[in-house]
Amino acid sequence: MKNTKLRFIVFLLVFSMVAVACGGSNDTTESPDTTEATVEETLASPATTAPPPEVIVVWAEELVANALDPLVGAYEAAAGVDVEVVVYDFGAIRTDVQTAGPAGEGPDVFLGAHDWVGELAANGVVAPLDLGDSVNDILDVGIAGFSYGGNVYGFPYATEAIAMFYNTDLVDGVPSTWEETKASCDAIGSQLCVVGNGGSNSDAYFNHPFYGSNGGYIFKFDGGFDASDIGLDSDAAIAQAEYLDRLVKNGTVAATDYGAAMAAFQEGNAPYMINGPWARGDASAVNYSVALIPGFDGTTATPFVGVRGAMVSAFSEKQVLAQSFILDFFATVEVQKAMYDQDPRLPATKSLLEIVEAADPIGGKFVESAANGLPMPNIPEMASVWGAVGDALLVIRSQSYGTNEETGVTIDSPADAMKWAAEQVRSAIAGS
Repeated sequence: MKNTKLRFIVFLLVFSMVAVACGGSNDTTESPDTTEATVEETLASPATTAPPPEVIVVWAEELVANALDPLVGAYEAAAGVDVEVVVYDFGAIRTDVQTAGPAGEGPDVFLGAHDWVGELAANGVVAPLDLGDSVNDILDVGIAGFSYGGNVYGFPYATEAIAMFYNTDLVDGVPSTWEETKASCDAIGSQLCVVGNGGSNSDAYFNHPFYGSNGGYIFKFDGGFDASDIGLDSDAAIAQAEYLDRLVKNGTVAATDYGAAMAAFQEGNAPYMINGPWARGDASAVNYSVALIPGFDGTTATPFVGVRGAMVSAFSEKQVLAQSFILDFFATVEVQKAMYDQDPRLPATKSLLEIVEAADPIGGKFVESAANGLPMPNIPEMASVWGAVGDALLVIRSQSYGTNEETGVTIDSPADAMKWAAEQVRSAIAGS
C-alpha cells in the first residue's frame, strides 16, 4: 500500500492507542518508602486493558457488500480498526445518509452512484475527498462524475455505458462511420440495421450519443456541470439531431424499444444493437461481440456514463480513518480485482482495466466506450431534463412530426424538437 500522509496519520493514531494501553512512564525505579503501597494498590486494582478498536461503518448494496466484506480483514489487522460492512438497500442509501448522518447513526463510508453527488454535496452530507496519487489511476470520466463545485467527492470504482453489439455470424465488426454501417446492412440484406431503446418510448439516456456527441451537450461541463449553460438548442446539438433524423429516414436506425430491439437482434433480423453490459445474457442467444458506437463526422460517439464510487459521510467523526480506508485499502488494485471477481462491474481504474481487458475483451470494450462518454450530470437540475429531452428525441426517432393532439405542441423538424426541449428545461429549472 502507498505511504500516504493519511495512512501515516492512521499509523500514529494506532501507535498512540498501543502506547496508552501499555502504560505511561518507562521509569521503573521505586522508592523504599512507596514500594509496599504500590504493590498493594496494584493487587487491588483491575488489570489494565486496551481500549476497544475504532469501528468504521460502511453501507453498501448487497452484491457490493458481499464482495467487500471478506476483504476487510487485511485492513482491520493493518490499521487496528474494525470494519462493519452493512448490507443496505441501494435505493435507500441516498435518502437515509441525509437523515441518519445528522442523527449520529449513519455510516462513515458509503458506496453509491455519482449522480447523487450534487444533492448530497449541496446538503452538506458528503465530504470532499483528496484522491492524492490515486487520481493518476482513475479514468477521466470517473473523476468528472464525482466532481462538483471544484471538489471531488468520491473514489470511482465502476463504470457503465452503452456500446454496439454485433452479430458475428452476420457481420465482421462495427464500422467507424454510420455511412459504412448502413452499407454493411444493405450488403447482407438485413430487415433492420441498428436497433436499440428510445425509438418507441421516451429515453434521453439511450439517445444521448445522438444529441450529446460532436459538441452537443445538455449542461456545459468544465470541472463540473453548469446548469446556467444549457446547450440543447446549440448549433452542435441541433446538427446532431438532424444527423439522427437522416439516419432514421434512410433506415439505418430503427424505431424500437428495448424488447423489440432485443428480439430483432436475437432473431438475426438486425446485425447491430445499441445496448449496455446488462444485456449480455440476453444477447448470448446469438454469437455476438461488442465494439464502439460509430462516430459523427470523425468524432467519437459520446454515451452517457454511470459511475459508482466510495464516499465519506460529512457527519463521520472518523474522517481520517474513513478516508484512509478508501485510499489505502479500497483503492488498491488487489482489492479492486478481488471485488471484481465477486461482482464483475466494469472498472473505473486503469490498473484494473488492464486486467479486465485481458480476461474479458467484451467487458473492456464497454469500458472503452465509457471512457469516450460523459457522466450523467450529477446536479439536481438534471431532474428537469429526462422527460423533455426524451420526448423531443422520441419525435425524431418515431418520425411523429406535426401537432400533438394532447399537448397542442407543434414540432415539424429536429431543430424544433431540440428548441422545444431546451425551452422546457429552462422553464422547469427557473420554476424550481
